[in-house]
Amino acid sequence: MTEKRIPHTDLDRLLDRLRGLGAVHAPTRDESGDVILAEVSPGKPVVLDYKNFPLSPKVFLLPQTQTLLRFTNGKPHEPAPVAGNGGPSQGDGRPPNRQAFLFGVRPCDARALLALDEVFLGGDQRDPYYERLRAKTVVIVLACTRPMSSCFCTSVGGGPSDEAGADVLAIGLEADLLLRAITPKGEDLLSSAADLLGDATPPAIEEAQERARKAADQIAPVELDRSAERLRNAYDSPLWGILSQKCLGCGTCSFLCPTCHCFDITDEVRGDVVRRVRTWDCCAYPLFTLHASGHNPRPTPKERWRQRLMHKFRYAVENLGRLFCVGCGRCIRNCPVSLDLRAVFRELGA
Repeated sequence: MTEKRIPHTDLDRLLDRLRGLGAVHAPTRDESGDVILAEVSPGKPVVLDYKNFPLSPKVFLLPQTQTLLRFTNGKPHEPAPVAGNGGPSQGDGRPPNRQAFLFGVRPCDARALLALDEVFLGGDQRDPYYERLRAKTVVIVLACTRPMSSCFCTSVGGGPSDEAGADVLAIGLEADLLLRAITPKGEDLLSSAADLLGDATPPAIEEAQERARKAADQIAPVELDRSAERLRNAYDSPLWGILSQKCLGCGTCSFLCPTCHCFDITDEVRGDVVRRVRTWDCCAYPLFTLHASGHNPRPTPKERWRQRLMHKFRYAVENLGRLFCVGCGRCIRNCPVSLDLRAVFRELGA
């Protein structure tokens, strides 16, 4: 495992080197001042001291709206896959053979990409649209130093310096970034910039470890042990009806969640052109499970809200052997009525 370091003052040189290989997406401020993960051109400031992005990096592999097939005058054409850019459009137009470097992704979001890999690449039917984008994406994770009060990554198997899902793990030090290659992609990246990097000294490694410990100590634990068993026993609990009375069914939690992956496919007709479009969908919506017969197995917010937690903390564990929650806290921070899944598990008890 290769460990290198680069002074903060030389970071722009490293990003310029990566731009010679593909598109570089890094934390930067948008027009409103919010920090987002977006393509950065030379000279555009990169932000290293930030909490997390409102929208997770899943949009780069599973765009919010994605054209799968186009028919013009009855003739089919499959567009080249493109990566999402966080907006409602199809994406940034990345050619299929162009690499994308996601620099500054938080550890929880990198871990979430492994959950998406399980869905789109783990079975016999691999999703070709996701697969082509994933193969050309390099993930450079930036360890957390100031977790938010809504974060609980340490309770779901992660941590502020978690390496899962990272090709390179970057840890911010006083004067440098420590860069640790995790995968062959990461080794190739560090090799391509070897002339810009110095060796990681023992004091630098010790400083990185101390910062990781301090960050982990800031995160309050959540009792999620035996989540599948607890939810199985609580399937008919009246708690679901009580909690769901607050839920607006707006879908904010699903769309911001880095592991939610449900989608709908529709055909849009405009004159002689037909587009087959894949669009994010949400289990909180009444039409999500509506049958053609008119029957809906989840007719009220109670069943729909219960399904969300069952999927992430029970069904995913039973079917895939892993939680589908990475503790990023986006659903907690952004819920307009302050529904908090941590409180739900406290209510469920042992």
